[in-house]
Amino acid sequence: MNIFKDNPGEIIDSLRMKDILGDLRDKRGKIARMIHSGELIKLRRGLYATTRNINPLCFAASIYGPSYISFETAFSYHGLIPEAVYEISSITLNRPKEFETVFGRYRYHAVPEAVYYIGIERVTESGIPFLIASPTKALCDRIAREPGVRSMTDVRRWAELMRFDSKLELDLETIRACTKGYGRPAVRCLLRAVEKYGGIMT
Repeated sequence: MNIFKDNPGEIIDSLRMKDILGDLRDKRGKIARMIHSGELIKLRRGLYATTRNINPLCFAASIYGPSYISFETAFSYHGLIPEAVYEISSITLNRPKEFETVFGRYRYHAVPEAVYYIGIERVTESGIPFLIASPTKALCDRIAREPGVRSMTDVRRWAELMRFDSKLELDLETIRACTKGYGRPAVRCLLRAVEKYGGIMT
């Protein structure tokens, strides 16, 4: 009997599971059997999904937070790169972490708090809300980790290698805020390139 038939598509922690199982004595054993049968899908210790029919992006913040999706995962979500992305990359205020799940690998990168809250959007997939970087914020997050970007030419060359969609539009104010918060040469070069050329595509 599927105890989730009336509430499919949920993310459930161990406390909620114990509440759902009510007076059952061997709750741990029941949870283990449900995982074995596929009725529960383990995301990490004490956290479960009730179905596989959920966009994997929905789990990122629950697996490790606070966090929001960024980097190539956000580029792909916004339709800015042609390649499929097989690792879900997020930004966190906590220590970097990595989790392997049946939905794929979730990797979390730490950033300064000064840039964390800039340019993030709340979206909903499969009935579950999550946070994701705007195209501009994802670009700033990603290029901030490129030590070889030291000039506007480097920025445009890097953008070409990333194969961004030619329709990529950038928000100058978001870049300015990230430039100040990150304090990284690559982000400063990005700002100069956008101010001079109006974008980063050649």
